[in-house]
Amino acid sequence: MDTESFKLDVHVKAWSQAPSSGFLSTVVISLNREFEEFLINENDDSVMSLGSYPDSSLHDPLISLKLPSFKPNYVYQLLQTQLHDHVLSEQISYKVVEAQRQRSQSFYLPQQQPLFMIVSVKLTQKVYNVVPCSSASLATDLDQESQEEEESKTCAICLENLSRSEDYCQMPYCSHCFHERCVTKWVVGHNNSCPLCRKPVDK
Repeated sequence: MDTESFKLDVHVKAWSQAPSSGFLSTVVISLNREFEEFLINENDDSVMSLGSYPDSSLHDPLISLKLPSFKPNYVYQLLQTQLHDHVLSEQISYKVVEAQRQRSQSFYLPQQQPLFMIVSVKLTQKVYNVVPCSSASLATDLDQESQEEEESKTCAICLENLSRSEDYCQMPYCSHCFHERCVTKWVVGHNNSCPLCRKPVDK
């Protein structure tokens, strides 16, 4: 069972900027946070996803940075002042520095070549809710009650609905009801017990 509490996806796209736009690289970070809820059944450890929803506490999902260099520690410090989150700053700075390194190597660009980067960050916080055994058994009890209620509305002999206008009778030692004509035939046929629970008609 996957019980990771966070999932982080970081994707970086980088383009070269014309030197006329200056020597500072531009990094635009799009930050999306969401919660994904799961229900864990304590009886059998099964996990069911309840879906995901966005984090409404996030005020500014776009962060724009101007970088004079891509030194890892500098990028990390700059991100940390914006995000106030060590792990998030570390992961994003690593991806930004790596993207700059790959771009420079593949296009033989000078280290000072300014870049324009778009960084898409999706942070999913997983929330696990555990359904205790007692709740599971309570659900079973409720199912049993509704089944018994359904049985009380239907004559189990002829399988037709019991209506208040018809003659019906309740068995003396249980709560089951049947059409009077049906249960009379049942008892006369030497079946001296309730058709459903087999409790005797007379003790």
